[in-house]
Amino acid sequence: MNTLALLGGQPLRARPFQTWPQFDQAELDALADVLHSRRWGGIYNGSQGESFETELAAYLQVPHASVVSSGTAGLMIALRAVGVGPGDEVIVPAMTYVATATAVSLLGGTPVFVDIDPATLTISGSAAEAAISEKTKAVIAVHLGGHPADMDRMCAISRRYGLPIIEDCAQSLGAAWNSCQTGSLGNIGVFSFANTKNITAGEGGAVVTHDDKLAARIASLRDHGRPPGGANNHPQLGWNLRLGEFQSAILRVQLARLKDQLAAKARGAAYLAAELSSVPGLTSIPMPTDFDPRVTAHGWFSLAFTFNGEAFRRGNNDGLSVTAFRAALHAEGIPVQRRDLIACPDEPIYADANSRDYSSSRTASAAQARAACASVVLLGQATGSGLLFEKPEELVDVVRAVEKIHENQHLLLDEPFASTF
Repeated sequence: MNTLALLGGQPLRARPFQTWPQFDQAELDALADVLHSRRWGGIYNGSQGESFETELAAYLQVPHASVVSSGTAGLMIALRAVGVGPGDEVIVPAMTYVATATAVSLLGGTPVFVDIDPATLTISGSAAEAAISEKTKAVIAVHLGGHPADMDRMCAISRRYGLPIIEDCAQSLGAAWNSCQTGSLGNIGVFSFANTKNITAGEGGAVVTHDDKLAARIASLRDHGRPPGGANNHPQLGWNLRLGEFQSAILRVQLARLKDQLAAKARGAAYLAAELSSVPGLTSIPMPTDFDPRVTAHGWFSLAFTFNGEAFRRGNNDGLSVTAFRAALHAEGIPVQRRDLIACPDEPIYADANSRDYSSSRTASAAQARAACASVVLLGQATGSGLLFEKPEELVDVVRAVEKIHENQHLLLDEPFASTF
C-alpha cells in the first residue's frame, strides 16, 4: 500500500469522486419541454433564452443580460461594443485562458500582457496601470479560479484614465466583491457556460451590463447587427452568436442549484486548504481564512496550490518537479490537472513568429505569471471533477495521497523516474 501507484503500487483511491457536470431529472424535463415546443432557437418573447436572461440578470443584480454562444463570443462582443478595433491595445493578465487574449486579436487589436498578484493569481492593478499607453482602449480583469480581482483598483483605473473595464467572469459565477457579484462591477461582464464552468450547458455564455446603450449594442452584435426588438434591418455589422433553446433551458435549471453547490464547494475547499497547507511544499492560494475581506464570496471553480519542489528533495537533488508531483497524485486516483500551464505571452501564437497565426502582442510584465504557471496545482472543476462537493470523510483521501507522495519522494527523485514525466 505504501508503494506509489506511479511506480507500480496500488492507487490509494480506487472509487471515483463526484463527477462534473451534474444533472438530474430537472434537466431532462427541461430538454423535453424544448423538444416538444418545436422552437429550438432564437431569442423571442417567452423563450427559454429570454427567461434565462431575466433570471441571470436578477441573480447578478444587473438590468441587462444577453445570452451568447460561448464565453469567447461574449468577450469579442464586449470588446467590439466598447469600440476595440485594429491597432487598439487591450490590457490582459498574463495568466489566463488564452481566449481572453485571442478575443482581442481576432478583432485586430493587440493584447498587452501584464503581471498578476501572486497571492490571488488575478491581475495586478499596479502592473495594469503601468502598461497604459495612448493606444489603450480597455482593460480585461479576469476573476481566475473563482477569486475576484481587486475591483476597487480596477474601477479606480477606469475612472482615472477613462478606460472601460471588462470583467472576464468565465470561472467566477457566484463570486462577489464587497457583496456585489462579479460581472456587475465593471462596464461589461462576460460569463462562460462551457463544460467545466459553475453552471454549464456544454457551451454558452452571457454578456451583462448596467449601461442601456451598451446593452442594445451587445444584443445587436450577437444577432447579425439587428436592433433589439425584432426589426429586420441591419444598421451595423454583427455575428450570429445566439444561444440555442436547449442550452438556455439547462442553464435555468443549473442556475437554480448554484447557491447550494457553492456552499458545498466552499466547505470542501476550506477542508482541503487547511489540511494540505500543513504538508511541506504546498500552499493554498490563498487560504480561505486569509481572504481579503472585500471577497465576500468565492466562485470555487478551482482550488489552487503552489508547489515548492524544494520541500520534495534529497541531498543536492534539484527537488521534485510539479509535473512529477501531479502525475503521482493522479496515479493515486486524485483528479488533478495534468497539463503544464502556459503564460499567455508564451503561447505559440504570441511567442513564435513562425506560427501560422502569429499575432501581434506586447508584454509589459509577466514574471509572476510565469512563476505561477510553473508551480500551480489545481483541483476541482478545472480538472472536470466534482471533487470539491465531497465531504471530509471522502476528501481525506486527497490528503493521504499527498502525504504518501511526500513520504516516498526519494523514489520519484531516483532515475529513471525523474526524467520521464
